[in-house]
Amino acid sequence: MIKRINDFFQTSLRNQFIGLMSGFIILFIIGATCLYVYDQSIGSAYKVQSAQLNQKEDVAEQLYRDFQKAFFDARGYLAFGRQPFKESIFIQEKKVADTISKLKELQTEPEDQLFIKDAEEFSNLYFKKLVPPVINSYEQGDIEAVKEASASGATATIETFQTQLNGYADSIEKSKRSAYEEVNRKESLSQTAFIVFILLMLLVLTRLMRMIAKRIGQPLDQVSSAAEQIAENDAYQKWTFNNKRKDEIGKMSRAFEKMIYKIQEKEEHLLAQNEELQAQQDELESQQSELEHLLNMTKNRESQLERRNEFIHGISSSLNKQEVLESIVKSMSSVMGASRGMIVLMDEQKSNASFGISKNGGAQFLTYIYNGIHQRLFDSREPFSLKREMTPSEKGYHEEVLYSYDLFLPVLSAGHAVEAIMVFSRFGNDFSERELDEYISLAKQISISLQKIRLFEETEDNRQLTQDILNNIQEGIQLIDKDGNTLLMNTKLSALISGDFDDLHQVCYQTWKQALINRVEDKEELEEYYEDIVKQGKTGKHVLTYHLADSKEVFQVYSESLYRGEEQIGTIFVHRNITKEFEVDQMKSEFVSTVSHELRTPLSSVLGFTELMLTKELKPERTKKYLTTIYQEAKRLTSLINDFLDVQRMESGRQTFEKKFEDIVPVVQHVIDTQKVNAPHHYFNIARETDCTIVLGDKDKLSQAFTNLISNAIKYSPEGGTITVLFREGDESILIDIRDEGLGIPQDAIPNLFAKFYRVDNSDQRRIGGTGLGLTIVKEIIETHEGDITVSSEEGKGSVFTVRLPIVTIETFKEDEHGGDGMNIIVIEDDINLASLLKAELSDSGFKVQHSSSGSEALKKIQEERPDAVVLDIMLEGSMSGWDVLEKMKSDEALSHVPIIISSALDEKEKGLTLGANDYLVKPYHPSRLSKTILHLLLKKGMKGEILIPVIDQKAGQE
Repeated sequence: MIKRINDFFQTSLRNQFIGLMSGFIILFIIGATCLYVYDQSIGSAYKVQSAQLNQKEDVAEQLYRDFQKAFFDARGYLAFGRQPFKESIFIQEKKVADTISKLKELQTEPEDQLFIKDAEEFSNLYFKKLVPPVINSYEQGDIEAVKEASASGATATIETFQTQLNGYADSIEKSKRSAYEEVNRKESLSQTAFIVFILLMLLVLTRLMRMIAKRIGQPLDQVSSAAEQIAENDAYQKWTFNNKRKDEIGKMSRAFEKMIYKIQEKEEHLLAQNEELQAQQDELESQQSELEHLLNMTKNRESQLERRNEFIHGISSSLNKQEVLESIVKSMSSVMGASRGMIVLMDEQKSNASFGISKNGGAQFLTYIYNGIHQRLFDSREPFSLKREMTPSEKGYHEEVLYSYDLFLPVLSAGHAVEAIMVFSRFGNDFSERELDEYISLAKQISISLQKIRLFEETEDNRQLTQDILNNIQEGIQLIDKDGNTLLMNTKLSALISGDFDDLHQVCYQTWKQALINRVEDKEELEEYYEDIVKQGKTGKHVLTYHLADSKEVFQVYSESLYRGEEQIGTIFVHRNITKEFEVDQMKSEFVSTVSHELRTPLSSVLGFTELMLTKELKPERTKKYLTTIYQEAKRLTSLINDFLDVQRMESGRQTFEKKFEDIVPVVQHVIDTQKVNAPHHYFNIARETDCTIVLGDKDKLSQAFTNLISNAIKYSPEGGTITVLFREGDESILIDIRDEGLGIPQDAIPNLFAKFYRVDNSDQRRIGGTGLGLTIVKEIIETHEGDITVSSEEGKGSVFTVRLPIVTIETFKEDEHGGDGMNIIVIEDDINLASLLKAELSDSGFKVQHSSSGSEALKKIQEERPDAVVLDIMLEGSMSGWDVLEKMKSDEALSHVPIIISSALDEKEKGLTLGANDYLVKPYHPSRLSKTILHLLLKKGMKGEILIPVIDQKAGQE
């Protein structure tokens, strides 16, 4: 068996290598596994110990919070006498007992047992012996007994226990640190052992490699040395090494020795054949050189012709100047074999293109184009080349001296003026005379191409100028040929036709005519008009008015023939939009009709009843009835006249507004109180979803607008029902929805609802009086306040009118209150991260923000700065809490008016508002809510000063 294993390794180097490496790997895996298992055991033990300490720390913190809550509740009950504080004390007693029970389950050290014993004793002392007598004395009104209990050691006992509780928490933290240091020490030892293990394994591996190298490399070196001797001496010599080995090296040495014998036998024969083949090879090489020279000449000529053809095709395939310039410089660089190049036109724009040149390099060339060596081109008008040493940036990784040859080539116009210059750089070899002749020929081709582009651009500029002139004319203009095909059309007419034409030219007669006819109402009349003009040539004074089917626009079209000399070359159509004139004519008619009807009705009543009173003897009660009717009709007549005058003043720009900060809710409430007297069958409901209801506006004009809207809601719900006014917040605006349960509005009438004199065509609504001016006046008033009004409705179910008005922002308020300076806000917050967030939010909203983390420091700042508002946390650094700061500020007459917003994680809103806070925000909340709260409080405060805005002209916007 041993012999068989020995033969297995001796007959193969691969088996030897695999055996050694397998043993090394097994040893390495065993050692690494042991170290890994040890390291995992350290980590597992630390995790268990850390988890126990963390649980113990959490329970200790919970015990601290439970006792603190009991302390605060006891003090709160003694300070304010509120029953919930008293009940909370005994609830905390149960929580303390539960927490101590949890701590007993986690005790592992003697100090845990001692602390638990102290905690139980203190809990029994506090809840059984200290608190009940003090509460009993307080409830009996014996304040002196309460003070005596506090002075007799109760406070000292509590402070002593708090010190014990803090000391216990510190001991837990110390245990955690000790455990962490111990696991670090063990892990360091584990790592050191792993490094030592790796070093030992590397040492073993080195020894194995040396052994393998000695066994394999030494005999290979001897075979290699013998082979070199044979190659140098051309004779076989014996070498001395053991070739009796059974492995691959022994087999190779024996085979190599046999090969040497055979090589020497055939060497002489091969030498003779080699001399003969050498002679034949010399002759073939001579013929090959000649053929290669001819082939290279043919390829160069073919390549030159291809580049020339590509060059000519590139500059003649486009009329875009920039594309042609880029094609020229790339093609010329290819023809020349240049590494970089540039072409510049001598026009006003210095149009240029470059290849292989940076943007800065091109700008530098244009800057100095009329300086230095370029001037030679303008003087001689002949090409020339320069040799220069290449710069380091051009040489790249080459270190030796290299040269670049720069060719300056002019492009001459037909008048022999320089219209462009070209510069190309080639590395390695200069430009020959033959090449210069070829490049001059190509420059002439470039000149012809540039000339064509210049002529095209001039033509295109003239055409575009004509088209731009036509496009800026308000009328739609079209030029057609004798067959009716479009030669020219401006964008106004293209938009009117709604033709999706890529080109405004060359549109056939039937196409554009049908596209226009499809849009109008009187299709047959318009088609007959075009047929008379195009087919029969009836141009001139004939004018046609037509209406668009999908809109209310009205157009008027007329035509004129276009002559060149005495020959008619086409016809021009002009389409004028006369919608405004048409609407004015209709409005005049409607105005006369409306005024005559609406004014005659009350006047008829007034005149009729007056005549009766003058001509007949009437009883007193009938006289009073007639006088009442005359009075109501006179009021109605006055209201109608006022509406007409309001609309006229608004349109003429003479309406004035006195704006100031107003709360819109009382304005609407007053309107409802006024209107409900005349609406006994209606129920009014006001709902609010926002507190931001302050706007900048004219109270009387806003009252007029909402009076019209609510009056309409009453009139158009004759059967009664609920009228709801909802205030909600929009994007920097307030939205007021006025909803009724009345007749509703047809969908086709909504777009015209705010037009003057417009009334919905409905039999039920026609019975309801009105001029159709109320909503027009509402729209004008709301838009003057930089708002808008929208409506949604469903017939038979009612309508909703939504008014949007901009709410007053911080910028508006600080411009009027502070002359453009930001309002000063002091944030009192001990959490640095939250304070930074609030400071950033308030600063972005336009406030000047200062921060304090302690109550005493904050009070000094407040007394010095006199801020506009204070943001106050309850839990603060130092001895003063947020409640203390609040009490100090409210007791100070100079600071009592400063708004205070409490920002706290404690949900004690009722207590905060009772102590005088203006608002209470419970963490967490969105920072923007704080900005809005401060703004709303400051605006309410500012409204007491009646801040007025200058009178503004409605139309001109002048102050």
